[in-house]
Amino acid sequence: MLDGTHWSAGKSWSVYLSLWGWALVQDVRIGGVGLLALMTAPLAFGLFFYHVYLVWAGMTTNESIKWADWKEDAEDGLVFRAEKSQIFAKRDRNKRIEPEISWPVQSNQIVVRTQDGQPPGNASAAQSMDTRYSHADGQSQDQPKWKRVSGLREVENIYDLGFWDNLKDIF
Repeated sequence: MLDGTHWSAGKSWSVYLSLWGWALVQDVRIGGVGLLALMTAPLAFGLFFYHVYLVWAGMTTNESIKWADWKEDAEDGLVFRAEKSQIFAKRDRNKRIEPEISWPVQSNQIVVRTQDGQPPGNASAAQSMDTRYSHADGQSQDQPKWKRVSGLREVENIYDLGFWDNLKDIF
């Protein structure tokens, strides 16, 4: 060490690992804690990168499960979407019970999952969600224009603002 060379310079890997093993045996408590930290570090890094992925995708952990279910149902042909303006009447927001939100993205779609793979007929799915089923011009409408969803790219995720905006929203 006094001549400026490192203690491990010129040693083979087997000697290097043997020296680390000897150091761990000399102080078992520190060695055990060191090995535990070494073995659990990949778990912490994996969790960190998974959350970075979730920020990039614009979803929470619970939403990732929900979107997986929607993806499977869309692949099975059970998911349909339509425009809200075709289903619900235009109405003013009730300021007493519907607070104003500052979320930057609004959606004009409604997504419905059916059991039989047929589009919702006679507005039964929309009526079960809301009693204000009528066309935007006030006329009753028998069936909105439901489109079969073949993949999640057709469904709008209003929480996905893009990676940097999602990251800013966290902090």
